[in-house]
This record gives sequence, C-alpha cells and structure tokens, in this order.
Amino acid sequence: MIQIRSLAQQLHILPPIVRIYRRLFSEAYEQKFRDLLLTNIREGDLVWDVGANVGLYTRLFADRVGGNGKVIAFEPSPRAFAQLQSSFATEPSVILQEVALSDFDGQADFFVAERGSTVADSLVFHSGNSASIRTSVKRGDSMCSLNAPAIIKIDVEGAELEVLKGMTETLRTPGLRGVFVEVHFLALAQRGMRTAPVEIQKILQHAGFDVIWTDASHIAGLRKSTLRSARPIA
Repeated sequence: MIQIRSLAQQLHILPPIVRIYRRLFSEAYEQKFRDLLLTNIREGDLVWDVGANVGLYTRLFADRVGGNGKVIAFEPSPRAFAQLQSSFATEPSVILQEVALSDFDGQADFFVAERGSTVADSLVFHSGNSASIRTSVKRGDSMCSLNAPAIIKIDVEGAELEVLKGMTETLRTPGLRGVFVEVHFLALAQRGMRTAPVEIQKILQHAGFDVIWTDASHIAGLRKSTLRSARPIA
C-alpha cells in the first residue's frame, strides 16, 4: 500500500487517484477500518479518540465501552470542541480534553477554518485552514500517566507522526491492544514528509503491533494475542 501511494506521489498523480478511489468506493471507504476498530473495543475499555472533531467516533466508542468504560476525546479546535461539549457534557463516560497531542508539551499554533467544516482544523497549515490560534499541546505519554488506554484512534490531518512520537511509552503499555490511524498522505507530502507513512508503520511494529492497512489511508496496529477479526458494525 505504501509503495503504491509513494509511486503515485513521485509521478504527481496521487490527488486524482485518491479522489477517484473515494468516488468509486464511497460507501465502503473507511468501513473496514471502522469495523475492525469497533470490533476490538470491549465493554469497560478506556479509549482515546485523538482528533475527535465533533464526536462521530466518540459516540460509537461510548456506546461500545458502556457505563463501566471511558472515552477521552482530544480536540483542540474551539468550534469542534463546543460541539463535543454540547453532545457529551452530561455523559460521565466521556471525558473531553481541549488539547492537541504531539511530540512535546507546551503551546503551538493551531490552524482552523474561519467558517464551514472543522474537519481539516489541524496543527498543520494548509489552504483550507488559514486562520490560527494558540492551543495547548501535550505528549500522549504525559496523559498516559493518568489514564492508560486500551485502544487509541488517531485522525489529526497530517500530524499523526508527531502524535505517535509523543506516545512511545504509551505504545509499549501491556494493556494497549490496538492503535488505529488515518494516514494523511497528501498533507504529509505537502510538509515534505514523504517517508512518514513508513515511519508510522515502523513505530507501530517496533512497539510490538502487527500492522494492517485496511484501505489506502488507514493503518491498524494490533497485538497478536488480543486481535479480533473485523465484524460488520451497524
């Protein structure tokens, strides 16, 4: 999967290929990733939703973990976070963190769309998020000292490598069964980080995970001893 996309990048044909792929497989795109992710969440789990946006996955996770589990939703976009608060403020199983995860602790510029969708808001600048704000940044390892997750989902619009580099200790915790990442090839390439997808795969493998590319943009790292095969999730 990485080799095919890397070749497309070198030939400068990756953007149209991605658009065609998503158009042809629009209904199924991300479905295998979603099913594998949800299948591996158990009642009572602690799940990290890194890049929760407005909470579509957060809702699915909360339903899966039940009353004895927890979901920590990390989202630094002010508009998206406001929607998370509106949706989950009264739900004790969901903990909201208005913070970006990366490979350092401190403050950083966070780029946001001034209007419209918040889906592309990110620590990474691109033409769709021209305004910037200051936001709090934490390493996952700093957060793990309080709450060690069983499952981590990451969707951070091109900042996924830094997120993983900031949680190397967390990735080695025995209770962490799965890490599920959307890899934004185009955003990474625009940052000059064409080797980042390979680095992401190696980080997961070095932490002891078996790696599966569920489609052209999603990678899952799963502990062999705890792997559950994907089942269709309604």
